[in-house]
Amino acid sequence: MATAALALSACAADIAGAPVALSPTAGPTSNPFPTFESSLNTTRAGPGLNPLAYNAKLAAAAQVHANDMSTNGFFDHVGSDGSTFSQRISAQGYNWAWAAENIAYGYATESDVFTGWMNSPPHRANMLSAEPTEFGLARAPGNYWVLELARPMP
Repeated sequence: MATAALALSACAADIAGAPVALSPTAGPTSNPFPTFESSLNTTRAGPGLNPLAYNAKLAAAAQVHANDMSTNGFFDHVGSDGSTFSQRISAQGYNWAWAAENIAYGYATESDVFTGWMNSPPHRANMLSAEPTEFGLARAPGNYWVLELARPMP
């Protein structure tokens, strides 16, 4: 039986920066990954953290990057156009005060990628931070996953 290649990468949290000129895209209006959301919020409840709400703009930013990695065959937080996760979030019209990104490759299901991230200290730290209030998750062909975590400006 062949073993699939798996990869994870966490990008440290960012604090509000200047937006860049990237084209916004539409994210799903409802969360297409309810199992992930349930697992995330159940896990966050253990230490008394607030549940995270699905946000379509964060999901759109995640989808842009997942599609870019899939289409162009790379695995990195920096996009093929040089964009950072915080720039991709801003480009979707999300005015953020705090943001972080987890990326993964090769995980077949939302449960698998959740477990992979929770078993990795930097990813777990992003997901269990008290800072975010919202999230967006995306998957692209080839099992490229991107999770955006953020808190909007007040």
